[in-house]
Amino acid sequence: MQLRGVNVSGLEFVAIQGWDPSNPWGGQTGDPTPNWSVIKTWGVNAVRLPLNEASWLGLSCSDIGGSSVTINSSGQQVQDTPGQIIEADPGNNYQATVEQTVANATAAGLYVILDLHWAAPNDGSVAACPTIQNAMADSDYSVAFWTSIATTFKSNPAVIFELFNEPFVGESPLASGDTNTAWYYILNGGATETELQASGNPSDIDLNWTTEGYQQLLDAVRATGATNVMITGTDSWTQTMAEWLSYAPTDPVHQLAAAWHPYSAGPYGYPTQVVCPGLPQCSAEEMTAVQDILAAGYPVVATEFGDTITASPGDTAPWASVLLPFADQLGISYLGWTWDVWTGATADVLITDEAGDPTYGYGTYVKQHYLCVASGTTNCP
Repeated sequence: MQLRGVNVSGLEFVAIQGWDPSNPWGGQTGDPTPNWSVIKTWGVNAVRLPLNEASWLGLSCSDIGGSSVTINSSGQQVQDTPGQIIEADPGNNYQATVEQTVANATAAGLYVILDLHWAAPNDGSVAACPTIQNAMADSDYSVAFWTSIATTFKSNPAVIFELFNEPFVGESPLASGDTNTAWYYILNGGATETELQASGNPSDIDLNWTTEGYQQLLDAVRATGATNVMITGTDSWTQTMAEWLSYAPTDPVHQLAAAWHPYSAGPYGYPTQVVCPGLPQCSAEEMTAVQDILAAGYPVVATEFGDTITASPGDTAPWASVLLPFADQLGISYLGWTWDVWTGATADVLITDEAGDPTYGYGTYVKQHYLCVASGTTNCP
């Protein structure tokens, strides 16, 4: 089974940023909520939904960076001040929205990947608001998040759990007492991070907090009785693949896959290069590592990839046109970032409007390739 799909961004940020309490989707796809019929016109069979753990858990949290807004009694949006206590689910409708979204998507014949995208720990007295990507899942709330998600969706085998989006434990400060490798902590947890990332000002907060590892998150899911497929990522924003086999969690029901986020170096980088911190020319190396994972019997899912948007019509996509045929040859699944109508972007946005019209370059190539593969054609360009 090869998944070919798209990310649909919005649930990770709309609610916690307070922009639309009535609808945690916030119209990010051009429609009030994603239109699965339109998405399927691209030959898509899967979608990935990035989530926010504080919104799902209904936490009150500290908007440390002051990046969110609060709706006052007059219905006006008022910019938060740093440290303001807000509701991560201001409309009290986040869980219901996610559940309905999953039901609608699976009813349309799509597989759904639920991804813990934004997570943040307790700041000492109250939960910190997850408003940007952090180094790893946290020991305060991430297990509770996955226990709840798994309990809710364990009866639906079309729902897949991606346990954390993009670890970068090795790229962020660790306390001097943490002497194991970043990979050890990504698997086992227990790293002491000394900074928390937040959207706004300040964006780097001095805070000691403890990470949770993939093994603990997987164990929490399996403790609910869920047998859903789970996907785990890698260090350096899920781009460096060489150590995945050595540090994959143990899954008692053997339903585990590897995540890969192969992005181009840019939008203005070399066509066959992906961004790997410390490895400036690593496409061939990462592709070899991915093949080793496949040879060991694990599926690989590129749960995010992207490419350049061109200024004029055409299907030029220098990195995606290398990546997707490679993936097809080996049965690797892939989901493009992202099915959102974000104007002004120079890369990694697939559509321009609610009708699903593709962006020049990247979007045009991806649509053509997906439709080619969905038609049963072999060796799609």
